[in-house]
Amino acid sequence: MNNQRGITLIGAIFVLIIVSLLGQYLVTIAGVQRQTSLLSLQSSRAYQAANAGVEWSIASVIANNTCPTSPPSNFTGLTGFTVTTLCNNLGSFDENGIIQNIYQISATSQFSSYGQVDYVSRKLEVIIHDE
Repeated sequence: MNNQRGITLIGAIFVLIIVSLLGQYLVTIAGVQRQTSLLSLQSSRAYQAANAGVEWSIASVIANNTCPTSPPSNFTGLTGFTVTTLCNNLGSFDENGIIQNIYQISATSQFSSYGQVDYVSRKLEVIIHDE
């Protein structure tokens, strides 16, 4: 009967190992879920920052009938985001005697730098005419 006393210790160690591996797995999953949620939120913010750049460019084209010469260096409320806007005049066309200019506008927003864990980037492009 003395030979069977160690079998309980082996079972207890096995159960402890299984429980600790399960705990480690749950902590890892929780961390990945948190990081995914943060990147999803930053992605939405990057989209809105790019949309702000597009809207600013459209307003400038409508007001001046030409591409903006100097885009703003930063947009208020977009802390940490870099927004770059480009505008190209694609030419003009005659539609029933009305001359309209066509513009291609693109805006790129970035947060952090490429290769970093929290890097996000969005690019939007639109084509408009000035009528």
